Amino acid sequence: MKKILFIVIALFVISCQNTPDLSLYNANKEIAQKVIKAYESQDIESFKSLVDKKVKHQSPSYGVGEVGYDEVLKQAEFYMTGFENVSFTARAWLPGVDEATLMIDGSVRVYGTWKGNSIDSGKEFSLDSYHYFNATEGKITESGDYFDATGMVMATMVDPVVEEETAE
Repeated sequence: MKKILFIVIALFVISCQNTPDLSLYNANKEIAQKVIKAYESQDIESFKSLVDKKVKHQSPSYGVGEVGYDEVLKQAEFYMTGFENVSFTARAWLPGVDEATLMIDGSVRVYGTWKGNSIDSGKEFSLDSYHYFNATEGKITESGDYFDATGMVMATMVDPVVEEETAE
């Protein structure tokens, strides 16, 4: 009976020690949520204050790849000045893991849907996306966006003007 009791206590102690520390993830999640809010409110100054000057960002645009701070700002300004009524509905906020150890590392992942409309054409969009954020000292140092940016832009473009032929 003592052996069974010892095993139960040992299992309980081990299971308590396996609870991950999510404090860094929760702090970085708040930063990531502020980045999302900056897009929704078209607040480029708040966005700038949340992004590290040495940021490495995986662009969603076709063929662009990884970009730095200046290009991140250009992309943010494009979306913030070209679209309105923008909202993001998160389906899942998840802690990221270190690729080598598979242990929670404080990074943030989110799956969700962006909605809004083009200012120029008025056309609406609804776009599923995945984003990741790594932060250090309150600023985003690495991030990435995965969605069909080119498709979204093409779908919300102003329709071309078709000139009718006049009969002579």
